[in-house]
Amino acid sequence: MANEKIIMNEDQLDEITGGTILPYRVKAGDSLADVAKKYNVTVDQLMKWNNIEEGGVLTVGQLLKVKF
Repeated sequence: MANEKIIMNEDQLDEITGGTILPYRVKAGDSLADVAKKYNVTVDQLMKWNNIEEGGVLTVGQLLKVKF
């Protein structure tokens, strides 16, 4: 289950035009930079897609939207 990827339908995610959207569940030790690097996106993009303000903190188990 650790590597399980869940595809959500459009009703479950805010509208982000274009690309494929996958949810990412935050794990202990994760940072926005780690997640951004893993999916080849920028930290600013992750923050925008997930309504995270500058200085925002991730919590273990938090669900992030990642578009690629």
